Amino acid sequence: MTMEILFARHGNTFAPGDRVTWVGRETDLPLVDKGLAQAALAAEALKRRGLLPDIIFAASLQRTRRFAEIVAEALGLPPPLIDGRLDEVDYGRWAGRSNDEIAALGEAARLAMEAWNNADRWPAAAGWSSRESDILAAIGGFVGECLADDGRFRRPLVVSSNGILRFLPRLLLPPSEHRTSFKMGTGHLGVIDRTGGGCRLRCWNVAPGDF
Repeated sequence: MTMEILFARHGNTFAPGDRVTWVGRETDLPLVDKGLAQAALAAEALKRRGLLPDIIFAASLQRTRRFAEIVAEALGLPPPLIDGRLDEVDYGRWAGRSNDEIAALGEAARLAMEAWNNADRWPAAAGWSSRESDILAAIGGFVGECLADDGRFRRPLVVSSNGILRFLPRLLLPPSEHRTSFKMGTGHLGVIDRTGGGCRLRCWNVAPGDF
């Protein structure tokens, strides 16, 4: 039996005209109106494709929790299970800064930001409060416990943030299916199929309207 693992990034936390900054585990912003609407659109897309989750896992931050709650309510599903291992990276020194402000920290910071944004390369010397080894251990534990192909779930939905979602496909997929980057836009969706023979990427970073 194929296990269809669904992924969603939470919706927008900045409204038009807001100063857009890096927001990680350290900042618990709520969804703005568009972010709430994006959750409803994600639910509609899953329903349209006949991909109703049998369980929803969500990070504990309110932007991910509320997004998952809206999806669950729209689809008539039980409330999401909250798992702190899915909480976003703590961006430390970069938190609360815009891209321009991070680049102004120096050439090393600018290059590190570009490497993370474009190739998912962890910036070891950027002053982030999270450690890559801790993040990998937490996500690996979640994958082993909650996304195992053991017959418990046929179609789990994982709702998290952009930093964490970059790691999940790399833990599940064979290296031949790795992309340069697995970043995901707000409110976007992805699917990985898991069978006894391994995992295969069906789609990633797809807007609900194109899903």
